[in-house]
Amino acid sequence: MAGEERALHSVMIVSTAAFIVMVMLLFAVLASPSLSPIASIGDWDGDGRTNDSDRFPRDRAEWADSDDDGVGDNADAFPDDEDETSDSDGDGVGDNADFFDGGDAAMRLTLDAFEFLGYEENYVRTRYFPNAWFKVYVDLDGDGGYDLIVESGIFNATRSLNDFFSCTVDVADDDPSIRFNVRAYDVWEVSANNVTDYETMDYWPVSEVLWEDHTVALPLDDTWWSDGNSDDDTPDCYLKYSIETVALD
Repeated sequence: MAGEERALHSVMIVSTAAFIVMVMLLFAVLASPSLSPIASIGDWDGDGRTNDSDRFPRDRAEWADSDDDGVGDNADAFPDDEDETSDSDGDGVGDNADFFDGGDAAMRLTLDAFEFLGYEENYVRTRYFPNAWFKVYVDLDGDGGYDLIVESGIFNATRSLNDFFSCTVDVADDDPSIRFNVRAYDVWEVSANNVTDYETMDYWPVSEVLWEDHTVALPLDDTWWSDGNSDDDTPDCYLKYSIETVALD
């Protein structure tokens, strides 16, 4: 009898242990259904794709992530680009690469102030004030050439101007560095509505440099001002100009 009791006791211990293990497994499956052996063939989110083929098995709106960036293809504006997921302004450039998320970016350059200098002291001309004319040169792609040249009108017999010219230049949102300069001229002759003779006015205080080239990173809101009265270049002027990044209308 003692042997039978021991055998029965051992069976009870094993049965109890097995029951405990089964209960633990049941709770584990309930807490984490992915442990269930049928989880892979289930469809938790009811999107028609089995869990093993669904990258987002608990999100009915998503099932694939082509670029492995953690954002489902349906919500990813760039499903094949792991570096981009959204395009806030809908311009085709991802927010990470887009330096301006408020629309198609543009650079607005304004000529804020101009003054002709030094005529009375050392600049002999038949006119008392120059016929001021301005040109904006812009290198958009950084190749060293100017992609765009914007001209102001001619301001006849002018000694000073304020807030007198503005231009807006479209800028590629994913290439946020541009080079530009502003040049000031005194027009001597106009023929058939074209300037045929002129002289460059000096506004930069470095000898033999009449204007300044700027290479800037956008977005930017900045202002420059200087005059060329401190070097040997003539005729001299004071020029103030500014740029700001805006949405292209």
